[in-house]
Amino acid sequence: MAPRRIALLGTGPLLDEGATVFSGQCLRTWHFAAPLIEAGHDVRIATVPIPGALVEDGDTASEAEYRGHRYRRYHRNDEGSVLPDLRAWVEAARPDVLLGVNQYPAYLLARLGLDLPLWADLNGWNMAEGQIRAASVGHDRDFGHFWRIEARVLLAADRFSAVSARQADALYGELAMLGRLNRFTAAEPFCHAIPNAAYPVFASIERREAIPGFLADRLPAGAKVCLWSGGFNSWTDGALLADGLSRALELEPASHFVATGGPVLGHDEETFQRIETLLRARFPAERTHLLGWIAQERMLELHACAGVGLSLDGANIEARFGARNRLTNMLAAGVPVVTTPGTEIADWIAASGAGRVVPLGDAAALGAALSEALADRAASDRAAARARELALRDFAPARTVAPLLRWLDDPRPAADRSQQARAELATSPPGRLADWIEGKCHEPLPFATPPPTVAPALGLSLTGRIKRMLRRRP
Repeated sequence: MAPRRIALLGTGPLLDEGATVFSGQCLRTWHFAAPLIEAGHDVRIATVPIPGALVEDGDTASEAEYRGHRYRRYHRNDEGSVLPDLRAWVEAARPDVLLGVNQYPAYLLARLGLDLPLWADLNGWNMAEGQIRAASVGHDRDFGHFWRIEARVLLAADRFSAVSARQADALYGELAMLGRLNRFTAAEPFCHAIPNAAYPVFASIERREAIPGFLADRLPAGAKVCLWSGGFNSWTDGALLADGLSRALELEPASHFVATGGPVLGHDEETFQRIETLLRARFPAERTHLLGWIAQERMLELHACAGVGLSLDGANIEARFGARNRLTNMLAAGVPVVTTPGTEIADWIAASGAGRVVPLGDAAALGAALSEALADRAASDRAAARARELALRDFAPARTVAPLLRWLDDPRPAADRSQQARAELATSPPGRLADWIEGKCHEPLPFATPPPTVAPALGLSLTGRIKRMLRRRP
């Protein structure tokens, strides 16, 4: 395999020393970069920040270093600021291949319109995430933003990866509606599932029972920690969390709830506020420790001492297509885990016996599972050590990105990029729909206006506009 020069745009911040606000999307960037570097490719890295890591003043970007690799770190994520600099950065890198890791970086690379093979990693299904966020905040007026990113990338990229096999199947459905499934691409393996990898810093944690020094004034020496790590997104079941903790406390009096992370800044801050209210009402304040977005070094200390780790979802479609980085990394750290069903990682946990899976909304089952994990630390840690071995095997970074490594043996544009294919497909019904959608993608935030006071007719919605447009076509 000849080494390729790759321009990789991902989400930041990387897990630099002192990093506080970061997400699973940030971890995903290095998850992709590290195996490519190890395979001998020349990987040029740039990152755009999540909302909580924006820098409003100063330069648009700066040079940084992570694990001995130089990269370009953008301090803003609005298109107007980033795209001109990004174009210059890509042109200077002279890559063979473009790689966008996570939806928004892939969207920005698609916006450049360069004649280079583009692999787009759509980490989580934007449509399901947009739907559950709309339900959480009580309006659909931002949904056009999610749709615009999804559609623009699907029209532009040559290969796609998803965080689950179910999401990869959903992408095939979207590609079919956009005319990307045609006679030219009949042999194209468009979509690949790349599950979240076990991140290296979690795999290197040494487990211990002692409470970290920075919490010595808040937690007694014998406290048994139920750990939540990361954001409280729209799909989190806050009522189950509060009620399950309350049941666990009845069975295991030494229980304490410790949460790192908090609101998903700039995306969904309402869910965390509701969970705070539920916890105040249903779980003792002196046993609730909401630490916020703390330095990653302290977050790792909590993974070392936690008696059990939590990830709880409500009944919504996002869980079917999404993933839970916190679960993968808790498993990699040797933390006993309790979760609800729905995600593919929860299916893996259930099938391999790597943790406890409790029914959706069942507070009694959750309380029992938590107290059981906390009651016998030695037994729980032995079971978690076995689960750790399985997770480090199945979710090793190089193993997960194997489809991308194979594609890099011979990266090329998708077969429907040729002039012949474009000319033939342009007059087909999906091609006409794709043209219309392409035009809408270039408009600033289509359909993102506040809803009218009177319910609109179907023709004013995105679905209605598409239906009306298709009815007018011959």
